[in-house]
Amino acid sequence: MLSAARRAGRGPAAFALGLALVVMLLVASPATAADECREVLLPDGTVKIICDNDDGGDGPGEPGDGGPGGGSQTCEFNEREIPCSTSFGVWDGRCYTRTAAPQPPKSAPVWEGNDDGVVLECNPPGCVGGPMPCPDRSFYWSPTAPTAPGPSPRELAERAVASMNLSMGEIGSTPPASTNDPNAVGAIGLPIWLWIANRAENTVGPIVRSASDGGLTVSATGTLNRVEWTLTDANGATVGAITCDGANAPGTPYDGRNSAEPSPTCGFGADLNSSPGTLTLTGTAYWVVEWQGGGQTGQIDVPAQSNSTQVRIGELQALVRD
Repeated sequence: MLSAARRAGRGPAAFALGLALVVMLLVASPATAADECREVLLPDGTVKIICDNDDGGDGPGEPGDGGPGGGSQTCEFNEREIPCSTSFGVWDGRCYTRTAAPQPPKSAPVWEGNDDGVVLECNPPGCVGGPMPCPDRSFYWSPTAPTAPGPSPRELAERAVASMNLSMGEIGSTPPASTNDPNAVGAIGLPIWLWIANRAENTVGPIVRSASDGGLTVSATGTLNRVEWTLTDANGATVGAITCDGANAPGTPYDGRNSAEPSPTCGFGADLNSSPGTLTLTGTAYWVVEWQGGGQTGQIDVPAQSNSTQVRIGELQALVRD
């Protein structure tokens, strides 16, 4: 496609020289001794001195064209992140490329004797933030025009998570929710079993989904980390709280055993069931999603998912006969 010598042009050497000059200028202007300063190499190829001061202003300033913060999509150059697309073109691993306009005549040496394809403009990273056209640009022939970069691995991971439809499932409890059984009444002093009734991938996990685009595939795995349960009275005061995590997070459905036995995995103990009346039972699910693909791995924070219902608790009455 391209000989190394022709494609390299004079861009890298000029970029290195420009970078060295910037460093020399910055070193020649030291900051005040009162501030702690450091040199930061920005994605546009410039070096900036950042000084920590009393007002907390230690950031590199507002991002410019194609600079940091320009979007979630990033590429890598010399082990540092740079934007994948700028006004100078699309990053191809060496420079920002775009179709040269106007195209040189076919008799120009840059065509390398080819009649098809296109001549591309190669702009090194140092061009970003500078004048246009970049003085360090070079040109080379390519059989195809550059294409816009596809989504980053992180963006694909977020797509995979969105397709999971993670949620806090339907609440199962003893006594059952009053909306499901209006006559259900639990007794003070008995354990309350808690579980997720509609067990599915997106309610109890684990769940695996993937997303693909531009020849890149990312796989994400969602795991139910824990469920936090609370009982609140009519005044909104919490009368019971418990966290069920790991393998115990989904709870165990009540199987009709002795009602005085506590749940083997998740539930309120008898000591937390001491408030009569109609109580609000709330379960909040916390998920952990880990992803991998495109040579990267990561974790995505999923907003907590909650569901609530009401249960009735009464006092046992002893009937005495003569």
